[in-house]
Amino acid sequence: MLVRRTQAPRHGAVAVELAVLLPLLMFLAVIGVDYARVFSRTLILETASRNAAWYACQDSTKAADTAGIQAVAQKDLADITPTPTVTSSTYTGTDGFQHVKVTVSMTFNTVTNFPAVPYSSNLSRTTDFRVCPKTPKPGTF
Repeated sequence: MLVRRTQAPRHGAVAVELAVLLPLLMFLAVIGVDYARVFSRTLILETASRNAAWYACQDSTKAADTAGIQAVAQKDLADITPTPTVTSSTYTGTDGFQHVKVTVSMTFNTVTNFPAVPYSSNLSRTTDFRVCPKTPKPGTF
């Protein structure tokens, strides 16, 4: 025959367990918020880079218009602080056509400074498009 023993009440056990686990849970929550912020900023930089490169690839005149390229990129970057830098360059690719490369970069700082988590990191996105020629290159069609 089994005899059940009554356990003594464990007053405060849940409070102690919460006190032990709360720092870990808060750490994971803050890391999750920072990860979401990095992901969001990366998508915004990618969009700004693509839109600026799309503007620049229309013809060789717009590919050389660095102020116009920066203005198009800054429309997508209006809410971002610190303001990202936008650089562009043109070059002749191995296919013989002119290409434009637009790079948008910024320094990202985390919400808090934990020992194992980097406080500051550089985010950068580059888009490379071929510039549409005004007249087709002979033999390409």
